Amino acid sequence: MPIVAILILSVSVAIDAFAVSVGGALCDRSGRRVRNACNAALFFGGFQIVMPVIGFFAATLLAGFLAAVDHWIAFLLLALVGGKMIREGILFNPEEEEKKGSEECGCCNCPPDFFAPKALFTPAVATSLDALAVGAGLAFAGNSIWLPALSMGVVTAIISATGVLVGRKLGSLAGERIMIIVGGSAIVLIGLKILLEHLGIL
Repeated sequence: MPIVAILILSVSVAIDAFAVSVGGALCDRSGRRVRNACNAALFFGGFQIVMPVIGFFAATLLAGFLAAVDHWIAFLLLALVGGKMIREGILFNPEEEEKKGSEECGCCNCPPDFFAPKALFTPAVATSLDALAVGAGLAFAGNSIWLPALSMGVVTAIISATGVLVGRKLGSLAGERIMIIVGGSAIVLIGLKILLEHLGIL
């Protein structure tokens, strides 16, 4: 898999973790920015390495039985992940999200320490589910998992830590819609490229 495609894929699957990190920074009341950034990088980045590897080896067990259609399965998995992100981007309303976030913080619904390990476990799993499907897609496409998984983890760690550090300085989330749509489109296009290569069109 080309390095450029791996980097695009890595950034695309990291967008959810970035959004959660920014939201957590706006809501967190611990005031420990450096520790929060480190915890976000460790949890979000770590799960983005582990989950695609799990998805890859789970799919590998079935690859032999599905060799004739594995490229179609890879395309469908990546298209579903990307399509879900595109839909979320189209439906995303920054004003409602910002209002919702303010109401939650005002009502103290956010954890007092948003970036404590026990509080981060659930969002880390939730934001890495797409990476699980991507790992399965790469298995069906016949690609290696180690470099993409490592890249997804490192990129997610950097992006999520950045989200924590700059979260309170972001006055608006209006750009998130474009980020989500572009990221989803990139994943769909990577899946399409895999399909066309296996069909001999590219």
